[in-house]
Amino acid sequence: MINGDRIRQAREIAGLTQSQLADALGVTQAHVALFEQNLRQPQDSTLQSIAFATKFPVAFFRREASPDFPLGSLLYRRRKSMGSKDRERVRQSGKLIFEAIMHMADRFKKIDLRLPRLTGVDPEEAARITRTDLGFSPDTPIVHLMSRLEKNGVVIAVIPYEIEEYDAFSVWADTDPKTPAIVLSNGKPGDRQRWNVAHELAHLVLHFSYTGSPSDLDHQADRFAGEFLLPEQAVREILEARPLTLTALAELKSQWGVSMQAWIMRAFQLGIITDGQRRYLFRQMAAKEWLRNEPVPIPPEHPRLLRRLAEELYGQTFDVRRIAELVDGPAHMFRSIVDSYASASDLRGAPVIKKRALAVSGGGLVTMRRRVESSEG
Repeated sequence: MINGDRIRQAREIAGLTQSQLADALGVTQAHVALFEQNLRQPQDSTLQSIAFATKFPVAFFRREASPDFPLGSLLYRRRKSMGSKDRERVRQSGKLIFEAIMHMADRFKKIDLRLPRLTGVDPEEAARITRTDLGFSPDTPIVHLMSRLEKNGVVIAVIPYEIEEYDAFSVWADTDPKTPAIVLSNGKPGDRQRWNVAHELAHLVLHFSYTGSPSDLDHQADRFAGEFLLPEQAVREILEARPLTLTALAELKSQWGVSMQAWIMRAFQLGIITDGQRRYLFRQMAAKEWLRNEPVPIPPEHPRLLRRLAEELYGQTFDVRRIAELVDGPAHMFRSIVDSYASASDLRGAPVIKKRALAVSGGGLVTMRRRVESSEG
């Protein structure tokens, strides 16, 4: 029995429309629609052509549907130029990576979820509560953000390609119980990546029912991210004791892993600088062409969980095909996916912020405990 949902998933990951796939198969678009709706089964020769066009193994199309993976914050966190084809490609890729992670995680004791779900709380207070619940201090820079989220039950998937119009999205996957997930685009600068993660964390904490206008929800998520990454008390103590210059902004960026522009906006929102000062600083940055390419690059952080699970199951030098086989996915895709995840040595040797940053405790590694004994690995 061929599963039409899997045909659609493979097609959308491959970036094909129904019409494009139909042309490759030599059938009409209506035929592809019937296949995907499970109203018609493709012949063996047609199935082989689908596999060739999408670069997915034939076995993938015989798999049952995975847990629902809604659009989540993709409904709100995208630019107007992001079309539906790119949106679905991102969602379906994240869904497949999530499925592979969950298949491996099922062999271990489940990580306790320590992520608050808050209603009736303003975004700044929610950010302070979340900092505490995740084990971060209330007024120091956050390091190893992704590692700490994974350690507290959030699944992070990194899609193996970059889409300019897309940064990240979050979703509560329809597992039992529901699982929070953040799906990131590859290739973003570290400061932008950290803001995106904090923004999506806000959606998970505050907006699991997604009620309200998209602009209001996004504004709340930005308020949360501002307080989460740059707590008001710490920012006031820092900025009220020194003038805010470009040199100071560059130093603060290296210490906190947050962009110079975000620092300017945070200072303005807290009333520490005036609108005129805000405009002046942005004009200075524009004159130096720093608005698109800021100095003091922050290295991106890499999540750890997928690779850690594979190492525990299959050994330190595991074959990527072992992961792909769990979901009957294409090995070439999972090679790129695994490259986006940190090894143990990577995580220890590549801090998110500069060494001259304030001394804070790290996020630690995710410790996995076997739920069942296995002869693999």
